[in-house]
Amino acid sequence: METVRESRSTKVAKEDYLMVIRILNDFYGEASLTLIANELGVTPATAHKVIEHLSNEGYVVKLSRGIYTLTDNGNELAGKMLGKHRILEVFLGILGFSQLETHVYAHELEHVNDLVIDKIYNMLGKPRVCPHGNPIYGKPEGVRLSKSYPGRVIVTAVAELKSVLGFLASNRISINDTLTVIRRRKGNVTVEFNGRQIIIDDSIASGIIVMESR
Repeated sequence: METVRESRSTKVAKEDYLMVIRILNDFYGEASLTLIANELGVTPATAHKVIEHLSNEGYVVKLSRGIYTLTDNGNELAGKMLGKHRILEVFLGILGFSQLETHVYAHELEHVNDLVIDKIYNMLGKPRVCPHGNPIYGKPEGVRLSKSYPGRVIVTAVAELKSVLGFLASNRISINDTLTVIRRRKGNVTVEFNGRQIIIDDSIASGIIVMESR
């Protein structure tokens, strides 16, 4: 029994790392060791050790010091896990959970049998996107808030990262909300939302996809 638990734990850890790297690559263009470790709640040393194992297994490639991407095999596995995660987010959203809650609880449930996920997906009518605006299978298209020009923009998708979702929850910003970009400086962007000016660090703003509001 102990061997089974250890094996399962290793598998879950592997899938979690691959999914986080995939999300960071999709939104930020790269996955740094620091961001990976912060999202998974581990030390950089622990993250580095696991990533080294994933690299040896052919799932991860090191681009430069502390920067990683996925191989074709890594992308395939991460995409599959991310699809399961997003299907569960849709289901949990219907149950009334918030954007942050759907992510947290889906993370706890996403390792269930594929047959269960398939039945949930079909029951939901094969949704195209998750509650965070991301395609169930694929990556979002659009402009990062960190790269947007001054003016009105609509939030169309957000990265399923605790840092990003936690920030949005604390500021009560959701998908389809309209923000007014006031200014963009090196390292942050200032927006106006519901009569308040909010300075958003690029580490968060890069995880928010927007489109121009006409």
